[in-house]
Amino acid sequence: MSDNSLIPEVPEEPLSELIPTKDSGLSSDNPGLPAATAELKKWFLGIGCALALILLGGVAHGVLSNRWGVSENIQALGSQLNSIPMEIGPWKCSEEGKLDDRTIYGILEATGYISRVYVHQSTSEAITVFLVFGPKGPIAVHTPEICYSARAVTQTSERQAVPADYDGKDGQLWKLGFETNSIDKRKMSVYYGWTAGGAWQAANSPRFWRTDYLYKIQTSCQAVGKKEDSTDEFFRVFLPEVRKVLRKTEG
Repeated sequence: MSDNSLIPEVPEEPLSELIPTKDSGLSSDNPGLPAATAELKKWFLGIGCALALILLGGVAHGVLSNRWGVSENIQALGSQLNSIPMEIGPWKCSEEGKLDDRTIYGILEATGYISRVYVHQSTSEAITVFLVFGPKGPIAVHTPEICYSARAVTQTSERQAVPADYDGKDGQLWKLGFETNSIDKRKMSVYYGWTAGGAWQAANSPRFWRTDYLYKIQTSCQAVGKKEDSTDEFFRVFLPEVRKVLRKTEG
């Protein structure tokens, strides 16, 4: 005869103790998966998304800033500015300037430019021309109001938009009035504007245009023995020559 009194009794555990809960170390959303593992997956996923965003941002910035170089067609467009004639109608280039590398490549990041002085062969009137092609950011920010502030001239009028339709396009340029600080107080007119290849524009914020590269033109001329200078006459022969080498755009 067996003696059940010698077998120890095992206490019965309540059923609730055998059911996983949020505090039992298991995930209620994924039965059987430890909560720590689920949290680790979320952490890796977050890190992966962050790295992807950083990588995409770096690639986008590299493309916009030309970190990996400039395509050959952009370089060619810049170099084409040099093919603008040195003599156009009665105007002949008497001087061709060269900017230092720090200015043209470091500050403007230009792929091409011309800096010339054209002189009228009959009146001896001179017009200084600066035409540049490069990324829209640096090309857009340097305006005569800033550049001429450190020179021996005083601005005499606010800028105004004037027609610039000499090349078959219905464009505009900004016009500014200056006066030399010399004894004779000679008047000087400055014109400037931008284009992506279409009509010239007297724009307020060209750096926000939906384009990558811009042309900028800036001219200055001191009147000789008369109230008005000959910039208008010069543009009639010069801007059509510029149009021949500009980037081709639709419209």
